[in-house]
Amino acid sequence: MNGADSLDKDIVDAAALVSILLVFVFAYFSAVLPQMEQLRSQPRPSPIDDRTALRARLFAFELIAAATSLITVGVFVVMLPLGVRALKTFSLGADLSTLRSGVVLVLALLVATAAALILEIVLLHRRRNELRKSI
Repeated sequence: MNGADSLDKDIVDAAALVSILLVFVFAYFSAVLPQMEQLRSQPRPSPIDDRTALRARLFAFELIAAATSLITVGVFVVMLPLGVRALKTFSLGADLSTLRSGVVLVLALLVATAAALILEIVLLHRRRNELRKSI
């Protein structure tokens, strides 16, 4: 078995575990993103108690986003060795491998997801600080 065939077999072998992890990461991200967006766009409540409650919810979603980003990075780290091997054998010609290309694309999606989560953490934190200044 040559190196490319061995890599393809390793990708297929890892697919079951990685699939479960990817479903969790992307499903959870897509479920909490609209909630974070909605929470950040809420107008500033007038009563202090309501502002304090909104700040607490913003902080809770910061923690959720941080945990999700850590899990996303963890999945990326698990997949990275396969991705490096896939990139080393990557070609755009007739030898283009769907499996290897898929691994590279999934790694790119994980990076984009982690970046989006980090951006959300920053935006949630800014909004929380804006509310603190107005108390």
